[in-house]
Amino acid sequence: MFKSKMSKIAAILALFMVAGLCVGFIILPFVSLTGYPPADCMQVWYLPSPDYVSADFNVSAVEAILDDLAANRTCINETILAEHIPLEGVAVNETFAGYFSLICERKAGVSPSFFPVLSQYCGYANYSRTGSDDQYLAGEWYFDGIKEFLQAEKELCRYLEEHGRVSTVELNISKGSRYSPKSFDATKYECETTSGYFLIYKNTFGREGDYFIVYYGTVGSVDLSNQTPFLKALIADRYPTGSGIVGHLKS
Repeated sequence: MFKSKMSKIAAILALFMVAGLCVGFIILPFVSLTGYPPADCMQVWYLPSPDYVSADFNVSAVEAILDDLAANRTCINETILAEHIPLEGVAVNETFAGYFSLICERKAGVSPSFFPVLSQYCGYANYSRTGSDDQYLAGEWYFDGIKEFLQAEKELCRYLEEHGRVSTVELNISKGSRYSPKSFDATKYECETTSGYFLIYKNTFGREGDYFIVYYGTVGSVDLSNQTPFLKALIADRYPTGSGIVGHLKS
C-alpha cells in the first residue's frame, strides 16, 4: 500500500503532531481506500512540531493496523487512530527542542496577521528560541488548484514589494536536514514587522495539484543574516521528503 519506507514513516509522523492525542493529521494520504487528505488537513502540514517518530517506532505494525482498518472499511479519523495506534516510539524532536519552543498551539484555518489571506486553507505557529527573547513565525497556505495558487502567488508578490524588500536567494539546509542535502532558491523578505523566507512546494505528495506557499521568519525588526541559521533549522524540520518541486515566489 505504501510506496516506500519513507512514505510509511511520513504517514506515521503525521499521526503524532497535534497536542493532546499527538495524532493531528488524519492519514488519508496513506490509506488506499480513502485516497489523499482533504484540503483542511493540509493547513499545518509544514509547520514545525516538537514531536517526531523515533527510529524504534514499529512502522510495519502500524501499517498492518491501517491495512486492517481499511479492509474493514473503518472510517479513519483521530478517534479511531487514538484507539488503535500505539504511542510508543513518539519522542521529542531533539533538533527542534534544542533551539525552539512552540508558543501555544498551531493555528489551523487562520492566516498569519503580517500577510494577506491567500487561502481559506492556511495556518501558522509562533516559536521562541531557547536562551533568547527572539520569536519566530511559520505560516503556510495550501491550494488544490493551479489557478487559485497562481492568483495568490501574484497577490502575495505584489503585497511584499509594497511593504518591504524582496529578493531571491539560495539557501542550503544540508546540515539541518535529517534526510538529505538540500539547496534551493527562496524568496527573501525584509520589513519592520517580520523578515524571513518564502518557499513554494509543488506536488510534494507525488500527485499533480498540490501547492503550498510557506513562510519561515522572525517577529519584529531584526538583522536577518544573524537569524538565518535558526530559520534554516525551522525549514529543515519540516522540509518535504518526497518528490515534488521546491522554489521561490514568482510574480
